[in-house]
Amino acid sequence: MKNEDILNLIYSPPWVAKLLHLFISGAQQQTAVGVKTELIYLVLPLLATDTIRTRLINARSSSSFHSIFENNMADKKEYSVNLSERIHSFSGITNNGLIYLGNDVELQIEEYITISKPVKPTQYKTPKDYDYIKASFYLGLIFAKEDYRNVFWKLGVIVR
Repeated sequence: MKNEDILNLIYSPPWVAKLLHLFISGAQQQTAVGVKTELIYLVLPLLATDTIRTRLINARSSSSFHSIFENNMADKKEYSVNLSERIHSFSGITNNGLIYLGNDVELQIEEYITISKPVKPTQYKTPKDYDYIKASFYLGLIFAKEDYRNVFWKLGVIVR
């Protein structure tokens, strides 16, 4: 079994669509223009990292890129090791989630991505995956506050 096959089993399109919906909703809570389209590919690789997901679960509306990724994590840069490869590994899964999400809500995908019906994490309050739901929402909110080029640069993402 290939690595891609395992990832497709773990990250089903309906579940990925829910995470992307919350990510975009979080961004739209910060700014009506949504989030830079390229940033959508960082969602799954970052949420799959326990350290980052834990920090995002404890985030608030006032949290920033600095407070989540840089402050108190300078010595823990392991989340950015091989991030470019992980983004590449998750890109197909992210695309499948976007397709699934596009069947549920109206997506506007241009330079920025927006959705017609933003949601809040409390609408999905299920104990099973609430950590991922909340983390995805706050990741979108935090990324919308930061220039997308800074996000890529600070995370050490190499564009292919």
